[in-house]
Amino acid sequence: MSAELMLELTEPSLLIIEERKSKDIVVGVPHHAPAGIPTLRCSEHPDADENAGFLGRYIAEKLKCCSIIACNYTVDVNKFFRTDYTMQIASWNPKVLIEIHGHSGGKANSDIEISSGSSHNDRFSKDLADKLASSFSTVKELNALSVCGEYSKLYFKASDIVTISDGRWVSYHIELPPVLRKPPNNVSGKPPDIGYQFCDFLIKALHEIYGN
Repeated sequence: MSAELMLELTEPSLLIIEERKSKDIVVGVPHHAPAGIPTLRCSEHPDADENAGFLGRYIAEKLKCCSIIACNYTVDVNKFFRTDYTMQIASWNPKVLIEIHGHSGGKANSDIEISSGSSHNDRFSKDLADKLASSFSTVKELNALSVCGEYSKLYFKASDIVTISDGRWVSYHIELPPVLRKPPNNVSGKPPDIGYQFCDFLIKALHEIYGN
């Protein structure tokens, strides 16, 4: 079964590990479930990041980099050092980790929030956020979304996430709103075109910052 088909499954728990040409950047998605499945069987992190895995895998394919996606997981995999998810990332020893998450829209202070784990690392998260905000001006639907990479202004600070606070790599914890992840019917199906357009701008920004 292809990885794309695995991402559509509502069960069982799966860890999709794909090793590609580059290990300098790794894309991780720790809380994926398909659209229409809003919760995980995980007491520590019951909210699913619906469809985040499709976008994360798309980004990794375009960057030709390694990716890891936890699907329908019963463990909050990026909160502990010894999970299979975290140990796989560490084994690749990346220079940069991109984690794709999703929020419901009710708590976030901005539509898209980017954290590098602390105010000390604002130079990373704010630079990426600024590049994205600037590029969004050419697309009406994206230009309507607010983007923030300033730690003190974020709701999703990601300060307690071990994969984001690990000093061995530069990290970006990216929280995306439903409009970028879920189809208009808000029930099932893959992300809308605007979600993939966002990914293209993110990929372009990463190329500008880190090269090919």
